[in-house]
Amino acid sequence: MSRKRASTRRDVLKRTGMAVAGATLVVGTSAAQSANGKLVFTYDDGPVKDYTHAYQRAHREEGVPGCAAVPSASVGTERRLSAEQLRTLEADGWEIMSHSVHHRALGAMSVTEDVAPDDRKLYVESNLHGELEGDQLVVDDGSQSATVTVAGKGSDENGEFLTLDSAVGKSFAASDGVTERYTDEVIRTSLGESRTQLEEYGVTVTNMVMPYGAYGPRTRELAGEYYTAVANGGLAIGGRGQLHRPKDVTLPHLSRAMFRKGKMTETELGAFLDGVADNNALGILGGHSWHERLPPSRIRTAIRMAKDRNIDIVTLRDAISSFGLAGSGTTRTTRTTGTRSAGTGTTDDGLEAGRQGTTADESTTAAETGQPGFGWLTAVAGVGGVAALRRRLGE
Repeated sequence: MSRKRASTRRDVLKRTGMAVAGATLVVGTSAAQSANGKLVFTYDDGPVKDYTHAYQRAHREEGVPGCAAVPSASVGTERRLSAEQLRTLEADGWEIMSHSVHHRALGAMSVTEDVAPDDRKLYVESNLHGELEGDQLVVDDGSQSATVTVAGKGSDENGEFLTLDSAVGKSFAASDGVTERYTDEVIRTSLGESRTQLEEYGVTVTNMVMPYGAYGPRTRELAGEYYTAVANGGLAIGGRGQLHRPKDVTLPHLSRAMFRKGKMTETELGAFLDGVADNNALGILGGHSWHERLPPSRIRTAIRMAKDRNIDIVTLRDAISSFGLAGSGTTRTTRTTGTRSAGTGTTDDGLEAGRQGTTADESTTAAETGQPGFGWLTAVAGVGGVAALRRRLGE
């Protein structure tokens, strides 16, 4: 769509009274203040298929927006969204969201084997933190910690491991609940620089999807400083696939359900959408447009099912605005830097089954996080599920 056409659409929407939030338009299936709830579609990883498939062959045909969660370092690289495509999406009503800088898994990982002071290898539940040589990690058991630098990764008969550029320097017993996580500097860079870099392409960024749904205690504390909402913070409110009534939401952490084939049946999708409509709630659907089980036809089906229920399909920014929600952290529409004081936040969303990329005390309950609980509507059985971390699906 040309910028002239996009501008015309924006002018028409203003004249007809439809809401405009920043550069994002509420292009829904009914009036912006519908009593049938709001639905947000989010797509991860920034592949070019977000444009050629999700946008051109589904959302644009149906006249509704979506949200593209983009690792900022990937923009303009092979088979990834270009800066021009980001601007075109936003001009036609889409929201551009952060997906970190390099798609790092920002949660804590359990250390699975004892560590000796002279070890230069850490056995871990997943070696995702070994993706980028030179990244610094904190190894911690709650009473002592050591900072180490990544040299690589691998796996053997004992499991996945990280290699280090020097010895750990301290002893740790895996039975003490040892974890490793990125240092504050790496986490802050992943959160703040992603937004800064994306906004340099001429788009507005206020919300985020965490890569792999990975959280740790420190990530929870920092997320609200940089973003109004995190679309996949499900465990903070009792699990994934939850729906949100405005009066019950405490930002930044929200929950979404993955709606590709194999994660959600059409019956389950219908039940999820019924919950949105019947409770005038906010529902978030997530997916990967590059995945063969989420073709444009599947997306169009979900959109049409929402239309049949008179649900407004909007961006996350517009949903937050229309519901009058406010974040617990610093909500900003200008660029961030990486030098803020610690804030507060809650949560986690799924990594591998049974682990979630956290230690036991990180999987906070609704009561512990100050969320009012969602007994009014439990998650739809089978909706969302847990993304297998080793399948590298970006959730």
